[in-house]
Amino acid sequence: MRSFILHHTLLFSVAGLMIVGAGFMAWQVLHANPLAGLITATVSRGTVEQIISVSGLTNAANTAELAFPTPGVVSKVYVKEGDTVKAGDILATLGAESLVAQRKSAEADVLVAKANLAELLSGDTAENRTVRTTTVANATAEVARIKTTGETLVTNARRALLSNALVARATNPENHATAPIVSGTYHCDTEGTYVITIYPSNTLSGYSMRYTGLETGSAALSADQALPLGSCGLFLQITKNESYANSLWTIDIPNHTAATYLTYKNAFDTARNNADVANAAAKDALALATDQVTAANATPRSEAITRAEAQVTKSLAVIAQIDAALGDRVVRAPFAGTVTLVDILPGETAGTKPVFTVLATDNLELTARVPEIDITRVALQKPVRVLFDADRSKTHTGHVSYIAPLPTQIDGVAYFEVKITLDTTPTWLRGGLNADIDIITDSKENILRVPKRYVTTQGDSSIIRTVSGTTVASTTVTKLFEGNDGYTAIDGVSEGTVVVTP
Repeated sequence: MRSFILHHTLLFSVAGLMIVGAGFMAWQVLHANPLAGLITATVSRGTVEQIISVSGLTNAANTAELAFPTPGVVSKVYVKEGDTVKAGDILATLGAESLVAQRKSAEADVLVAKANLAELLSGDTAENRTVRTTTVANATAEVARIKTTGETLVTNARRALLSNALVARATNPENHATAPIVSGTYHCDTEGTYVITIYPSNTLSGYSMRYTGLETGSAALSADQALPLGSCGLFLQITKNESYANSLWTIDIPNHTAATYLTYKNAFDTARNNADVANAAAKDALALATDQVTAANATPRSEAITRAEAQVTKSLAVIAQIDAALGDRVVRAPFAGTVTLVDILPGETAGTKPVFTVLATDNLELTARVPEIDITRVALQKPVRVLFDADRSKTHTGHVSYIAPLPTQIDGVAYFEVKITLDTTPTWLRGGLNADIDIITDSKENILRVPKRYVTTQGDSSIIRTVSGTTVASTTVTKLFEGNDGYTAIDGVSEGTVVVTP
């Protein structure tokens, strides 16, 4: 019996341990990290590209080996190896120094003629326009100043004339009283006569006056001081102890009988004439300045343009004439570049063998060979990325500028030559440099993307495995564009979604 109990107790203990172990294993499974051991990535927004990667090489677009057209003795060599030349520059001559000098003079004439034409078409300079505008403003101000000055001088001369030697004359020849004294400056415009009647009154002097003619009114008289006669600036003063009762007097303005009348009249006429002449001269100066501004701002006449263009044509014709004379006696640079070989000296006899080499260093080409399997995806103006072996620190951009119509066979494979034009040519670029080239045949920018290996295909559907918390789920997405740069453009999930490898 005891043996039975021990046996069954052992069985129960083992069974209990097995149950506990199974429960612990189940807990571990439930609480295990579902991402453990998996590789994750994040859905991001960026660019997906289809590219063709090839290698390329830079080379000069133009290289020329030059010889004299005809044999002769070299008179002068104008360049040395390493010199930079422009298209048309003379490299050497066969006894043609005078023609070369004439050509340089003619080139200067062309520059002058073209500058004259450009100046004619462009019109006057801003500085000259400013000067002319200032001249007009000054002339306008001078007209106003001279007018004001002239009017002042004429007014003063007229006042002096009208106020000169004014006297009161008795109308009664039997009146022997001392004539009243006239003083002051007459400043009114009207010429004529004052008629003055002096009569007894209760004033200190015992007399007052009534006046008519140029002005009408009455006023007291004094023997001690001059009192106003009307409002035109004249004054009248009588003499003490004289009898003026009921006397009649006249004052003529101006006083034509004065001894100095002609002097003042001539001064007035002169002031008026001088003012007229000065005003006319100032207005003429203003008109001239205004006409100069109008002429300077006017569109050039067609005849002037024709003459200027004809002068340019004539200057160019002189160069052509000199070039014809030089003809076979010179070697010229066919394009801009660098002289890389000079194999002739002055005094040597030149034959038909090339003695100069010119390399177009400013016209380098980047050429690549694209296999026929990819050439259908290449088109003109397709963007390109370039990385030169000479400088791996910077990627350069450009575009496809030429595609050869016929292939070149290399080891039985057809390759098409493709030329690349760089957007910016580095200063250190030389011929013979190797480059890695990516031709971007198609691309999608600012689009949701994931690495290609995270997208699988199940039937007609594209699937990615997404992570939400500790849950991994399969999510169907739309494949928008598949690049060969390692990415696939998708739709159906949000930016930032975490995905795991299949």
